[in-house]
Amino acid sequence: MENHREMEVSEGVVVQIKVDGDLQVHGQEGARVRADGADETPSIQQADGTLRVECRGDCVVHLPLWAQVEIETHGDLLVDGLHSGVNIVFCGGNFHVAGAGPLYIKEVGGDLQASQIASVDARDIHGNAHLSDVRGPVSVNAKGDAHIHQVAGSVSANAKGDVRLAEVTGEKIQINAKGDTHLLRCKADIAVNSAGDVHLNEIVSQRVRAVAKGDVRVHFSEKIGGQAKIVTGGDLIVRGGEKSVRKGKGIYTFRFGQGDAVMSFVSKGDTILEGVALTDGSLRGVNEDMRDLGAQLGEMGEELGAELGAELGAMRVEMGWEFGNLGRDIARQVQDKVARKMKEMGKRTAKVEWGEGKSWSFNFGDVAAPPKPPTPPTPPAPPAWSAPFDPVEEVAAGEPVSDEERGLVLRMLEEGKVSAAEAATLLEALGDAE
Repeated sequence: MENHREMEVSEGVVVQIKVDGDLQVHGQEGARVRADGADETPSIQQADGTLRVECRGDCVVHLPLWAQVEIETHGDLLVDGLHSGVNIVFCGGNFHVAGAGPLYIKEVGGDLQASQIASVDARDIHGNAHLSDVRGPVSVNAKGDAHIHQVAGSVSANAKGDVRLAEVTGEKIQINAKGDTHLLRCKADIAVNSAGDVHLNEIVSQRVRAVAKGDVRVHFSEKIGGQAKIVTGGDLIVRGGEKSVRKGKGIYTFRFGQGDAVMSFVSKGDTILEGVALTDGSLRGVNEDMRDLGAQLGEMGEELGAELGAELGAMRVEMGWEFGNLGRDIARQVQDKVARKMKEMGKRTAKVEWGEGKSWSFNFGDVAAPPKPPTPPTPPAPPAWSAPFDPVEEVAAGEPVSDEERGLVLRMLEEGKVSAAEAATLLEALGDAE
């Protein structure tokens, strides 16, 4: 180019570039700044530690490797070979950067493609964002897709399209996607909110929360184990080796491998878990747990009735029936309450604070209560006192648990019929704790 200006600058100077057309910025050895205009000669002015470069048409600028630069251009932008920070005030077209220090972007009118960057903070990308080989944290908001690969820091991605992440090793991953979400070999703690499907492959994270309006598919790494909580509006499919289990919609807990990972998956579609070792009892449904507790309560009532001994005569039969019916009624009430609470929990879990997807409701239907046992014959009245049990049907949802119900649960705990966690869950479901 024939139209050019150049000037020597001292280290620490900030270079501000404003161009009406396309712009190329290249890092070079030395301490000189050179600007070449396509149609006219650019202007260069220096004052108060700032060097200003302006050009009405297309322009190519060469900067020292260490120079910090602030850019505003109405066309496409290419930046390469810089070691210091790059601040993009506005780029009207596409932006391609290869090699820079911390990258801050206020607005890009087209696509963003960045590699070999210290860190990225991209506030408004009108097109797609493709980031790779980033040595620090990444935050990006894109109106298109976001593809992020090889990041040695935390990642926060908000996209109106799909989000794809691979080989992220930072502390946290937070994703809000209007489309699908795909994660591959990520080690950070993960929180995903997707209006499409969620695919997690070879995940070795210790904390994972995924909410999807579509399906959730997870392929576990052999290196990880822990506990998973699942709320699914479609089928639950668990595959491990040659063994496969399929369940219907509902709420489940699942233990896999050896480890302390904690995961939760909420999907409006199917939930598919692959690459896990299945053992008897490792997958539990909330309905199954409640039925087991109900059966234990019924059995305990009958046992307590029998333990009163023959000396109580007819009272033994009455107490047995009272305890047995109470246990079954409590079990039925627990199921109803837990079903309602789990539906509310699903809605709260699906509620997020990112982007436009702030509140998604999940309605998976009520859990069917077990049939009520036939009414036993009325026993003769006890000679001196009556059993102090009110019918459970008259206890409104949300009322405190009665002394009799609490005592029955605590007695089960004392005798080892339920664990401490099961007793706490039962008391909470009955209304003893918020």
